[in-house]
Amino acid sequence: MENIVFDSDILIDLVKGAPKVVETVKKLEVENELYTTDINAFELYWGAYKSKYHEKELASVKGLLNTFRLIGTNENSMEVAAKIIADLEKKGKPVALRDLFIGAMCLANSFRLFTRNTKHFKNMEGLKIIEVE
Repeated sequence: MENIVFDSDILIDLVKGAPKVVETVKKLEVENELYTTDINAFELYWGAYKSKYHEKELASVKGLLNTFRLIGTNENSMEVAAKIIADLEKKGKPVALRDLFIGAMCLANSFRLFTRNTKHFKNMEGLKIIEVE
């Protein structure tokens, strides 16, 4: 059994019922613990509040988040994030802070990341990514 963090793009696809994502999730949930991060929760809530139909979107976000375990930042993940960003800055490879924190939480907790946005995370050494099949 593995612990898998779902990135925002996958969560949004899941809400929309994207067939490939739904199929992959069905396979993953059989033998794995499914998580998302507080950063991903923020991104989903942000999108809901920006929506014209924010009440409906907020309800969807809350319902979806209730089906996952939520992990947050802590001192260890922030140290990992600091090391990653320092290394990437030296290499001239910028990374968005939200992606940095998500990747760092995965690395600090030895979790895999399920995302379609592999380019956002590809430079984070040691991060294990699951892609949509």
